[in-house]
Amino acid sequence: MVTDHQPAQEDTSGVLVPDVREKLRRSGYTLTSQRRAVLEALSRAKGHPSAEDVYLIVKRENPRVALGTVYQALSVLEEVGVIGSKHWAESPTRYDLNVEPHLDIRCIRCGEVSEVPGVALGGVEEIIRNNTPYRVTRATMVVEGLCPACIDS
Repeated sequence: MVTDHQPAQEDTSGVLVPDVREKLRRSGYTLTSQRRAVLEALSRAKGHPSAEDVYLIVKRENPRVALGTVYQALSVLEEVGVIGSKHWAESPTRYDLNVEPHLDIRCIRCGEVSEVPGVALGGVEEIIRNNTPYRVTRATMVVEGLCPACIDS
């Protein structure tokens, strides 16, 4: 959770609180304590956590929190563009504070999801717009493999 020694304008996720508040306000929402707790849990989570993973992190600080509350907070935060989500067929939805175009890789054995550094995807949407009559609303690429821990086991 945010402590007194941290900057007042920034939470532990590195997401500027005024920016989050503004995005929520423009969509008719507010930055509730539950939404803040979910953002902080996302910042502390390893990789790209599922809703259940986020719930377990939030529950450590607030044992009375309900799983439905976490799902609702994730839904609102995604709706307003503060977080993103990735969907793989064999895995629960994973959440990410990085909403910029980027490439993720998922381990086919353990399900761990990691970002792939050094791969720029920002131009993909523009190329599609320039070469098709589609209006791109979301572009994702699925990359799967074995993580180092699973290779070693």
